[in-house]
Amino acid sequence: MELASKPTKWINLSFKRPSWWLILLILLLGVAGWLVCRQLTAVQMGQPTVGLTPLTELGSDTYHGAQGGLYPGGSNERPSAHKEAGVEIAKEIRPLASDGSVDEQNGKIGFVAVGMSNTSMEFEAFADQADEIPQLNPAVVLVDGAQHSKASQFVANPNDEYWSVLTERLTDAGLSDAQVQVVWLKNARARAKAPFPVDALLLKNDLRETITLLHERFPNLKIVYLSSRTYGGYATIDLNPEPHAYQSAFAVKWLIEEQIEGDAGLNFNSNNGSVTAPWLSWGPYLWADGIANEGSGFVWEQSDFSYDGTHTSPSGQAKVAGLLYYFLHTDETAVPWFLTTEETQ
Repeated sequence: MELASKPTKWINLSFKRPSWWLILLILLLGVAGWLVCRQLTAVQMGQPTVGLTPLTELGSDTYHGAQGGLYPGGSNERPSAHKEAGVEIAKEIRPLASDGSVDEQNGKIGFVAVGMSNTSMEFEAFADQADEIPQLNPAVVLVDGAQHSKASQFVANPNDEYWSVLTERLTDAGLSDAQVQVVWLKNARARAKAPFPVDALLLKNDLRETITLLHERFPNLKIVYLSSRTYGGYATIDLNPEPHAYQSAFAVKWLIEEQIEGDAGLNFNSNNGSVTAPWLSWGPYLWADGIANEGSGFVWEQSDFSYDGTHTSPSGQAKVAGLLYYFLHTDETAVPWFLTTEETQ
């Protein structure tokens, strides 16, 4: 009996009141285990490809019944009438004084990025290289109006703080509302969970409302270039993973098609009635199926994203900045205002 009671007494004494260091050790081991599991989960969730076809390659084929291509008919080229209208509008963009009057000597052409955190980081990467852009029009003023945590449903709300922060950034850049003439709009819905096409339709409505707000605020806004998401296959969070990142392109495509087809709420031509929107067009298309085209085309590697697989890393930001620069340097609707006259001759 004596031998049997001693171990019981020892056990009771040892675990009845654990010392503070033992508690701390248990907590530290728990945190370390959580971090390891989180890292392993991130690796397991990373997908170098998801097997989807970029809209630019889908053409007249369909995705769940929706036709590919950036523009109607499965084409990646703007319809001729829409293109011609865009070129003429681009030629009308001139340096403006703060009151909106033309001032060729001291006026400014405000070019503003609108959207979420990825848009902000990528436009900042683009702006950081502005001094190295050959023949950049000195009247162009780049303003990063995109903001962290401001997904499309927030920017579409006229009462959201997004708009007051945008005011502050324009003021800091020395721009008035009357001098903003071009916008790059890239956004997505946070934690999109609806099936296709509902998710794309919800985003399209957000983008449309955002464009309406931009038109109402900036009286001389003439052009809005739109881009959809980058690749989301490496995502380890539910902010905007695949296939929603891929499907966001249909929101942009359908919105631009509505303008091309003559939607009165998106009319940019005064000859067709009241102007209700700027001219809309695709900017650079940023999605590629991970590394599916490695060695022969544009790809997204896991290193192009931060730990969450959603926000671009410095290398990913540089890729987007490069695509944006190439677009602005070559597109017929951008060259007239983005570059000096010497470059356009």
